[in-house]
Amino acid sequence: MTATEPGRPGSAPSLHIALLALHTSPLMQPGQGDAGGMNVYVRHLAEALTVLGHSVDLVTLWRSSEHPGERAPADPVTFSSLAPGLRLVTVSLPGTRAASKDGLARELPAIASALLDGYTREGAGRPDVVHGHYWLSLIVGRQLARAWAAPLVATFHTTARAKNARAGEGEAPEPAIREAGEQRVIDGAGAVVVNTTAEERALAELYGADTARVHVIPPGVDTTVFHPGSGSATERPFTIGFAGRLQALKGPDILVKALSLMRRGPDPVDARLWIAGVGSSGFTRDLEALIRSLSLTEAVETTGSVPVVELARRFRDSDVVAVPSSSETFGLVALEAQACGIPVVATAVDGLSAAVADGETGWLLADRRPETWAAALTRIARDPVERERRAGSASCRARGFSWQHTAEAHQRLYLQLRHPAP
Repeated sequence: MTATEPGRPGSAPSLHIALLALHTSPLMQPGQGDAGGMNVYVRHLAEALTVLGHSVDLVTLWRSSEHPGERAPADPVTFSSLAPGLRLVTVSLPGTRAASKDGLARELPAIASALLDGYTREGAGRPDVVHGHYWLSLIVGRQLARAWAAPLVATFHTTARAKNARAGEGEAPEPAIREAGEQRVIDGAGAVVVNTTAEERALAELYGADTARVHVIPPGVDTTVFHPGSGSATERPFTIGFAGRLQALKGPDILVKALSLMRRGPDPVDARLWIAGVGSSGFTRDLEALIRSLSLTEAVETTGSVPVVELARRFRDSDVVAVPSSSETFGLVALEAQACGIPVVATAVDGLSAAVADGETGWLLADRRPETWAAALTRIARDPVERERRAGSASCRARGFSWQHTAEAHQRLYLQLRHPAP
């Protein structure tokens, strides 16, 4: 592992940075389509880098699934200003507009070619650094970095081999083309950024990554939105919150089954669950059928995707937030909930073990069986004193994570790659 120290605002030369997040726009609201923690990460990183004085391009695809009812841009590549120093670069090609995420792999050469042509036509100069997020962006990023003689920085957010190693029931394996693409990027990138030391170890074990080129940089949290409430708690049933894409990997169905066990046991708990997020029509349909079959329609609220301010309010109105994922490189939802002063119950896997301090800011559970979750949540519901203790620790710990620190660490890394020590 290479230690990456933060820089200081105003102390470094300005860079032109291309942040690639192709399969889902960083401007999309988390919980919609493929949007999730990566969207939050890339958007906040971009904004924080501009505060440090850098020019940032957010490079993404125009996809009809993210723009229902809208007409696609006529030009293959468009540039639009979002704020001083921040541009949105949108790629719109016939083969990408309606393609599924998996289907985008066939279009990567065309995307790279369109971006090279678009930047040349725009005459805005070549980026100094190419930073790809997720494997699809990184395959394109490799081509751009070579053409522009710029260093390539890789942040995967999740990898095929890590997901396949921990896949639970109902989770389809990741394709071989993804594994091969990730391997090429890891072998050739100037640097790989990970959220935790656990992710660093996984890259070394699963892909043979050279840890001298792996940099651990934790993400941040927006404490202007995610912060403890000021009002006193109202009398209500024990409330469990869940926010994330509705898919087997995230495990909302586990919580529904656990809630049923809590409410119908020999010593039942008056508990409620809210679920924020969207997913495929098939998974959503099955989840709704499960809720009905367990007679939980009055106890489970499904909200769809919610704006970030409402999400923070919902966190504050909950007793715990649950993250029963089978794999997470970090789990920003867990950090955001803790910033609201809400303890988190999560699976003891990779990044969640770093995001949640077991015994201090929440509880880490050894498996994803509904029985395990029901038993743990029942104990938590019956111990408000312990919940309150961990809630206080949660908000204190979350304040140590800031997007400014994350951006400063990236700034130092970018400059090291642009101007390596002799």
